[in-house]
Amino acid sequence: MNDNNRRRHERNGRVAQFGTDNLVDFKAGTPGGDQFAFVATCYNNAASKQSAYTLKYGESGQEFQVKSDARESLREIMSRVAMAARSMIYAHPGITDVFHMPRNATDVDLLATGRAMYTASAPLEADFIAYDAPGDFRDQLNTKADAFEASFGPATTAMDERVAAYAETVDEISQGARAVRILDGIVRNKYHGNPGKLAAWTSASHVEKAPKPSKPKPPTP
Repeated sequence: MNDNNRRRHERNGRVAQFGTDNLVDFKAGTPGGDQFAFVATCYNNAASKQSAYTLKYGESGQEFQVKSDARESLREIMSRVAMAARSMIYAHPGITDVFHMPRNATDVDLLATGRAMYTASAPLEADFIAYDAPGDFRDQLNTKADAFEASFGPATTAMDERVAAYAETVDEISQGARAVRILDGIVRNKYHGNPGKLAAWTSASHVEKAPKPSKPKPPTP
């Protein structure tokens, strides 16, 4: 979670603890007691969902690394085929119109180009090999394109789950914050005239401010 949500989450934890410490004054079934219980539930849920987010963050990183590796593997064999095609241009005019590496291509475009190279190279397989393309370049184009395409789904799913876990974490924090606002008037009325309890509530219910960046020291003359 970002720094602002982290501070709000920590505030919800302090409020939940305040409710536990003063349970005798905020019994279950009363508005105050129910709101304190709700804050505690939101705090625990947010902590659990943050753990899920951390897990999904790692999983999405792994899936995107798999996708990145598959992309580079496909690009490598495509580049070798394109290099051979450049050498073949005088023997096969126009060959580089099909066998070229796309620039700034999306993953979908890169995959489509790899598939096109595989299909178009069938009648020219012996020529490519004669120009020192790998002897199994067509098999490589096919299997590496398959592997790259197969990486699309898991990477997308992992990202979706990661985004969902983050949104659920923030929602729990926000619901807890709403309950804290409800509690503020209840607690201040309950402890009217009790400066110690009010000070403890103020300390528990406020959100820590982000530290200000330190000003750079002036250069020594």
